[in-house]
Amino acid sequence: MALFSSRSDGYDLHRDIEALRREVAALSRSASRRGAAAWRGASGEAAGLYDDVAERIGHALPVIRRRAHDLEETIRENPARTAAVVGLAALAVAAAVFVLGGNRR
Repeated sequence: MALFSSRSDGYDLHRDIEALRREVAALSRSASRRGAAAWRGASGEAAGLYDDVAERIGHALPVIRRRAHDLEETIRENPARTAAVVGLAALAVAAAVFVLGGNRR
């Protein structure tokens, strides 16, 4: 630093560095405030979205429960048909894996 402090044209490098440090600190504070404001806004929107989804699911839940109960009764009344449907679905998945797996090579 002694090299720069011996300049005779009145230029003070230390003063410029200090000014730059102050400017960086001010920018950092500004970015921090903006980040905090953005976080508050995003968390508020997320809470609103969660409330909306919870309300919609809450309305659909009785229908889902009823249909699940109906499915359970159908499975109990028709075990052979249920086994056939599950087996057919497993074969379809296996065939899809086999066909798609063969195309990747």
